[in-house]
Amino acid sequence: MSGRSIPALLVALLLGGTTACAAGSAGSAATSPSPRAHRTIVVPPPDPLPRGVHLSFIQQRFDEGSDRAQVRVVNGTQRPLHVRSVGVDWAGYPLRLHRVDYDVPGQLTVDLRYVLPRADCSPTAGAAPIHAVAVTRSRTIRQPMAADGARFLHRLWRTECNARKLQRVAAVRYADRWTVEGTGQQSVLHGFIDVRRREGTEDVSVDQVQGSVLFEMDLPGETTMAGDQDRAAVPVDFRYGRCDEHARSQSTQSFVFRIWLRLGDGEPLAQVVQPTNAQQTRLLRFLDFACGGITRH
Repeated sequence: MSGRSIPALLVALLLGGTTACAAGSAGSAATSPSPRAHRTIVVPPPDPLPRGVHLSFIQQRFDEGSDRAQVRVVNGTQRPLHVRSVGVDWAGYPLRLHRVDYDVPGQLTVDLRYVLPRADCSPTAGAAPIHAVAVTRSRTIRQPMAADGARFLHRLWRTECNARKLQRVAAVRYADRWTVEGTGQQSVLHGFIDVRRREGTEDVSVDQVQGSVLFEMDLPGETTMAGDQDRAAVPVDFRYGRCDEHARSQSTQSFVFRIWLRLGDGEPLAQVVQPTNAQQTRLLRFLDFACGGITRH
């Protein structure tokens, strides 16, 4: 099978994967079944596809903000490759193989579901070499991680470690206080980011915020919890991002909001802070109102 014989792969296909109860191993690594929401993604192949089998790592956009990702398997041979399990071998994310049991056809690239373990945030672990692993019926393939996959992993590792550092110092959530100003597409939903201290005496500042395709976010006022404060209410404004039905129906990250916090004079550290289910409902009611709905309540 060649890339030229499968025009349907000009667009990535989402295929139903399988789950398995049995567990295998490579070396001393733990092995676990893939989640039931297993997703296998066939990727449009490069032309020409490199010879042999090559491994990398990626996280699709719909998995951002979670521990779900994919190990990319490039099968540049002419034969199907039955992959039993995949994993990342790196001290930053200690190896844990995930069972996939998937036949990767020859001359295709397939992303197989992988769930990242808890990160080891020590500097030594972060600086360690990274390898990708795939266990087949006949052998264990272990390769130095491709440069693009290593960049993905380092970014995710920094994000998780930064979030844990922030969580030790302060708890961040959205307060349940909302007011609407204006009408229609000129309307603004005023809210607050509730910052509560857990430890330390450093100033904690909300440096910036980022909404989603459906919601824009802004910081209209004071953004710092001083070192002698235990709590601060940081004003945040929401506006509509897009009103069209296509955006609303296709959005997969409507409430994946990012907040950058600065500890003292340090660099801003990003974390994903999602609204509660009740707050998401409130935001959707506001979007209906801003986009032409009949009520703001």
